[in-house]
Amino acid sequence: MSAPKAMTMDRVGETKQLILAQSTSQCCRTGCCQPSLNWVIREADNFSGGNPHNEPNMAWIHEESPWFHRCCLPNCRKTKYVHHSSTIPETVRKEEDFNWCRIQCDDLPKGLTEEDRVKDVLATHEKPLTCSMNSCCLLPKITTKDGNGNVLGKTKFVCDGCCFVPKYDVFDPKGQKKYRIRPDTCCLGACVMCRCGGAQGKCLRVPYIVRDPTTYEALKGNGGQEDAQVTQLWAGFKNECCTQRDAFHVVYPDNATAEEKLVLIGSAILIDVLEVENKDNGGDGGGGS
Repeated sequence: MSAPKAMTMDRVGETKQLILAQSTSQCCRTGCCQPSLNWVIREADNFSGGNPHNEPNMAWIHEESPWFHRCCLPNCRKTKYVHHSSTIPETVRKEEDFNWCRIQCDDLPKGLTEEDRVKDVLATHEKPLTCSMNSCCLLPKITTKDGNGNVLGKTKFVCDGCCFVPKYDVFDPKGQKKYRIRPDTCCLGACVMCRCGGAQGKCLRVPYIVRDPTTYEALKGNGGQEDAQVTQLWAGFKNECCTQRDAFHVVYPDNATAEEKLVLIGSAILIDVLEVENKDNGGDGGGGS
């Protein structure tokens, strides 16, 4: 099998869907033992489970976040995710499965050199210190920038009257709303619609649909074959029960630009920080339609 192409901007523009999978083991991630959470990316429609490092990945993302924030304010933390167009360095990869009961006092992941930290940077996804999704002040948000520091867009958590339906607005660099991301709803929009079926790793999963920002109609992706979406996948028994590595399927709107696709990767990371990590850390969710 040939190696996947590097995730350049041209490659991002061609990509219709991808898998965003956490590469850092979260086994025994509790208290002061809170490692940085890194991600790998590959172009696919499902995650097979097992170790994500064994897949043909085309890019990776590392996290930079203060230890105090990771330890005491995990879902509110100030953090920066650096998106590289190349694959994960071997010095970082070999540390990913051995974070058990280890205190990472540095902002950077174990094994990451300064050379690799700034190598092949395609984008960054930067979240300031905020409140959690249970509060309607200092609302969570993440800003996506290109490798030169130019803002590509932002994703903001939305607080409104429908507090049991989490939702996010995506903006372009000028502050114009591009997308609304939220699940389908029931009970006149007051509750998230439950899902019993779902192909491949989407069984019993709730897709976060990418929508028109005005009408909230679902946008089509993957050549019109399915709704554009950000959906957490079943990651396999080992990842779900032990290493707690999360995986997401991101399907882009058919008319999305390369820049907007990078912003939607930031949206997926924000959803993970607020909702999936929140549950793993014993928090509770909430939202607003």
